[in-house]
Amino acid sequence: MRAAGEGITTMTDSRLGLLESISRRVLWLSTYMLHYANHVRLNPDGTKVGGHPASCASVVNLLTAYYFTAAEPGDFIAIKPHASPVYHAIQYLLGNLEKEKLGQLRQFGGLQAYPSRLRDPDGFHFSTGSVGLGVVAPNFMALVDRYVKDHFGSRAPHRFIALMGDAELDEGNVWEALGEDNLQHLGRILWMIDLNRQSLDRVVPSGRVQKIAEMLRSFGFHTIELKYGRRLESIFQRPGGERLRARIDQMSNEEYQSLLRIEDNAALGERLCGADETLSELLRDADLPALVADLGGHDFVKLAAAFEQARTITDRPVALIAYTVKGWKLPIAGDPGNHSRLLTEQQVDTLRAASGVESGHEFDGFAPESAEAELAAEVHQRLNGKRSAKRAVPRLDIAVPEELGASYAAEVSTQQAFGHVLAELARHPRIRERLVTASPDVAVSTNLGTWIQKAGVYCPEERCDYFEAAHIPVLVHWKQGPAGQHFELGISENNLFLMLGALGLAGDLLDEPLVPVGTIYDSFISRGLDALHYSIYNGARFILAGTPSGISLSTEGALHQSLMPPAFGIESPRLCYYEPCFAREVEWILLEAVRRMLREPDADSVYLRLSTVAQPQGLLPASPELRRKVLEGGYRLVDRAGEPGYQPGENVVNLFTCGALVPLAVQASRQLDEEEMFVNVINVTSPDLLFRGWQRANQARMRGGSTAHPLETLIPPAERHCPVVTVMDGHPHALSFIGSVFGAPTIALGVDSYGQSGTRQELYDHYGIGLAAMQRAA
Repeated sequence: MRAAGEGITTMTDSRLGLLESISRRVLWLSTYMLHYANHVRLNPDGTKVGGHPASCASVVNLLTAYYFTAAEPGDFIAIKPHASPVYHAIQYLLGNLEKEKLGQLRQFGGLQAYPSRLRDPDGFHFSTGSVGLGVVAPNFMALVDRYVKDHFGSRAPHRFIALMGDAELDEGNVWEALGEDNLQHLGRILWMIDLNRQSLDRVVPSGRVQKIAEMLRSFGFHTIELKYGRRLESIFQRPGGERLRARIDQMSNEEYQSLLRIEDNAALGERLCGADETLSELLRDADLPALVADLGGHDFVKLAAAFEQARTITDRPVALIAYTVKGWKLPIAGDPGNHSRLLTEQQVDTLRAASGVESGHEFDGFAPESAEAELAAEVHQRLNGKRSAKRAVPRLDIAVPEELGASYAAEVSTQQAFGHVLAELARHPRIRERLVTASPDVAVSTNLGTWIQKAGVYCPEERCDYFEAAHIPVLVHWKQGPAGQHFELGISENNLFLMLGALGLAGDLLDEPLVPVGTIYDSFISRGLDALHYSIYNGARFILAGTPSGISLSTEGALHQSLMPPAFGIESPRLCYYEPCFAREVEWILLEAVRRMLREPDADSVYLRLSTVAQPQGLLPASPELRRKVLEGGYRLVDRAGEPGYQPGENVVNLFTCGALVPLAVQASRQLDEEEMFVNVINVTSPDLLFRGWQRANQARMRGGSTAHPLETLIPPAERHCPVVTVMDGHPHALSFIGSVFGAPTIALGVDSYGQSGTRQELYDHYGIGLAAMQRAA
């Protein structure tokens, strides 16, 4: 590990003074924003608004040094969640945030509690808040930047930066991501690690920083350590100074943090020096509280040197490990319980005086003619080309056909149809160049093989296919190189969703919209659910195919079968869930999703729940309106209305189903006809869209409007009191809402316990979703 700060760069006293003045104002503004929200503005219901002034304080100098000495126009940065007020304060001083916004932190319509790319007005590039995910989001974005350059040509250079707390590195997803081969060889990535030795509840155990540094180096990082400030290092150079360094180096984190809480010079000297007379003599005239807290992460000269060193390293990622004090310059500094502690009114008054801020002018910036304002204006002009995270996304005028004109075999599974449609899209050059797929080591088993054969696997460097070179027959030729359009990831669902999230922001951040398509075994969506929601919240758009799905997978057993993903699909904002049955439906849904992602920047992401069960394609009716109905969420596949003896309220049942169970529902309807029961079968292609439409209509009616919804078009008024049966290969509650739409008696069939191995027929009968169960329910 290399230390920084000696002989790498110099800084004039005037520039150092300016940075220190700016940092004092940043510390004040970030602290007062939280005080104002909690004690001045007040929450109407009296509850604590919250915030983390200690976590802000530890990075004040780190972020001030970055923005005022090292930031470049092409930088994209993720800010650690609890430090967002520091970012807002700096953006305000740079002229990128209106003054009144500072008083609206954590207020409805104001600044969010944690960085939000879509909701905050001053341009976060990455949302953060679920710790660990924002740490590696810039790494995945750097890989996408490399992909875009390889596919669409050279463009302005970018750097990808993450500011994180050391406790964030407890998150396993961080190390999962660094294990990805393609992420280990990327340059122009900078991690700023705020090593304040505290987490939310405790002092971080000793020895972790050494482990962190070793692990980062094992993943190809160049590490720069900023442990001590210049005052401490100058004492280390004196006779006996090596004893002081050894004393501090060897003490535990808990002991060091306890020293930060001792304000009395004599008492601190006794704890630090003990019976060591050499140390006592060395530190006789020192201001020990200030000296003990003199860490590299607060030293502007050391920080500027580290940033300059990091700028010159472009062939691998860089980790700047900056030792800091949590709560630096605040009365709660180093307190192990300071994580969400707020300052008292008296403490704020003391900080106001120390910051040179007059009462009544708490949110003021620097006077226009001041040297600080001139430096801020200079930085603002230099970064003026910085990409806004919320600018207009390019719309591509690419014609996407409504259908491909393909013919399908008599029996085809939706998983097979999915692979076929992607392979066919490879024949359309303008669409193909925007398509990019990703999979966590399940590409072939989720039917991406034909696409990969045509499109190749992405790798920043060309790699030899030794099987092809030796003329050895293989199922799929794994041709890897910069021209490839498939990302093959390791077995990590978190990485899949973070990769899709980065690809889905290529239009927003890099001006090259892509259509990312990811595949995953449906049952394993839950393993990466946090990363999936993070990517959607961050504004990414992509297509996700969960396949195979349900207990229809039969012999594979419970851990490969799925029952909860339909709920995820319905409950996830900005994600549209479809569960088609027929190949043509898959084709229509995929083509419409591709069209929207190319031409409608605000389009939702799409999740298709697919199956390996071959379905009889002859059941799909021929209708000019069918495509529209499929995309809207459902249609009447079997409509018994108008037949002799059809009497709603007497002998009519409406059966709603989706996916693999649709043909069984048709069979049940036919058999019940023999018992003079009329069962209409509604093929629900999207439980999500039906539910959303119903909810929107209810909300409109509550406001005095009257809005129809898709379910009203599926069930005519005369049938709305008829009993309802819903059945799906998933948890029954995903469709159970349908009966309540019209107040009809309902039986909801589905799978509400873990599956087991067996034939489909055995499992359908055991879990009550098969033909016999449908008949009994009707």
